[in-house]
Amino acid sequence: MATSNYKRVSQKRVCRVCGKPDWCSYTPDEKISFCARITTGADRVSRTGWGVFYHEKLLFPIEPLPFPRRPSPKKAEIAPPEIRDFAYRKLIELAPASRSKEIIDGPKGLRARKILDFESYGSLPQAEAERRELAKIIRNSVNRQFPDYVRKRKSAIAGLPGFWIDKSGKVRLWTEKDYGCPLMLIPYRNENGLVQACQIRFMCRAISGESNFRYVWLSTPEKSNGIGCGSPLHFTKPKGATSKKPFLITEGALKAETAQVFKPDFDVIASGGVTCSHDEIIAQTRFRPLYLGFDNDCAENAHVARAIAKLITSRFDDGVRYGYDGRVRILAWDKKAKGIDDALLGKISISSITPREWFTSLSLLCRDEVEKFFKPEMEMKSFFLASRRLLNNKNSADNAV
Repeated sequence: MATSNYKRVSQKRVCRVCGKPDWCSYTPDEKISFCARITTGADRVSRTGWGVFYHEKLLFPIEPLPFPRRPSPKKAEIAPPEIRDFAYRKLIELAPASRSKEIIDGPKGLRARKILDFESYGSLPQAEAERRELAKIIRNSVNRQFPDYVRKRKSAIAGLPGFWIDKSGKVRLWTEKDYGCPLMLIPYRNENGLVQACQIRFMCRAISGESNFRYVWLSTPEKSNGIGCGSPLHFTKPKGATSKKPFLITEGALKAETAQVFKPDFDVIASGGVTCSHDEIIAQTRFRPLYLGFDNDCAENAHVARAIAKLITSRFDDGVRYGYDGRVRILAWDKKAKGIDDALLGKISISSITPREWFTSLSLLCRDEVEKFFKPEMEMKSFFLASRRLLNNKNSADNAV
């Protein structure tokens, strides 16, 4: 990409599609977003597999492409769940979390988060050469375990996010870099308990020459024969058909696992981020009570507030469509704790509030953004307008005093 035509997202200006501060880009006038993570709902998909989103549709009434159309490349097909589960469990077995004291006993390690099933987590090798050796072993293991699949795909690692083939035909695992800090490998399990993807946590404050991020997917969509993992949900325990417990949604598998320790009366699910996987969340939580436990930055971050509002209204609409109570409750705590895990570990009181109460807690900028999001004809609009009146009445009373 030419830097004169595109800008990279950052912590100050996150992607308008996925809400993340890295990988994605946008045009200088902010009218087009190029998302590296999400293609669902995109106006088009680029040759490299990025979702292209036009924010002002009238600008492109006839031909929306900034360059001539080309046939879209054939998309790689992600491996079946049982293949991914086998490969990622083998990776964790070969590179266990116990290899790193920082991952187990560091200030942000598993023990500090009250997560004690250490064998479920990995320590991805920092050296590229060591990762390459692990990739060979895993390829051979998949060859032996799933010969029919390998014959059909002509490659043992085809469709496995994080694995790819270099120009010399050698199998690789993740990037070609060496890293100077431990890399925690976090499994994301589907509703049946199968590991469908993995996330990496950098166990240090900053990575030299990199964006200021802590979590990335074990995913290589830009590599030859590589593929992305999307943004899957993580279930802290297999979904039970007979369970009557309410669902609690938070962001990030580690947060979810800590929340499950402290909140056994909930079935906890993690999304990759507040903007991700709304349709999947609604489908998985249908007919059961739903609580949201996203980070506290929604009060000041308009992108986050808008995403939460979108999820609330989508759930409400789903309840109307399928005939159940689609109302949502939101967990709230003191803003000195960012995430629900920080609040739980710090023994900070957590309360349950309604969307109306949540709306009144937002900054003025976020309230305006949330109000603009809702269509006037939607029933949900009424309680947001009522919330605005309630807030105005409170401010008037305060001024009178």
